[in-house]
Amino acid sequence: MRTLFTSIALLLCATLLGQGSIVHWAYGPFGTAGDAAYVVENGRIYQACGPFGTKGPCLFIFDEEHVFRSADAIGRKGDGAFTLEGNKLFRCHGTFCTKDACALILEHNKVFRADGAFCNKGESAFLIEGNTVFLAEGPFANKTDAILQVQGDLPMIALLTILAGR
Repeated sequence: MRTLFTSIALLLCATLLGQGSIVHWAYGPFGTAGDAAYVVENGRIYQACGPFGTKGPCLFIFDEEHVFRSADAIGRKGDGAFTLEGNKLFRCHGTFCTKDACALILEHNKVFRADGAFCNKGESAFLIEGNTVFLAEGPFANKTDAILQVQGDLPMIALLTILAGR
């Protein structure tokens, strides 16, 4: 009986410690947190299920520079999706993540949409303030309503991947 309780306690601790970052939907100008949207852990971005962030199917696999689409729900590496060079996120394609057009540019806490191979800065898209991501508008990225709230440490490549899909 003692062994059963010890096993359950260890399993529960391992589950709680294994939890990475959770990205929640956020609402309104103050960023009121809503249901969980994504779970990020061990170099993978999962769709979240339910309000508490139960891991659903794997969407992306990432490292320091490259992001790949998931080939299946478990998280096998598929074709390339994005590559990060400095503060610029490029779309990519193929197994080796061949660089394609620019998607986003990060300038301090402001994220701008970008076009072309030379990353021509376009309209403002998002403003990152603390652990909350707001929609932005205008050339100076004026903040509007919140869309995401992050719990935990989230690598910038994972956040930019989530934002590029928005």
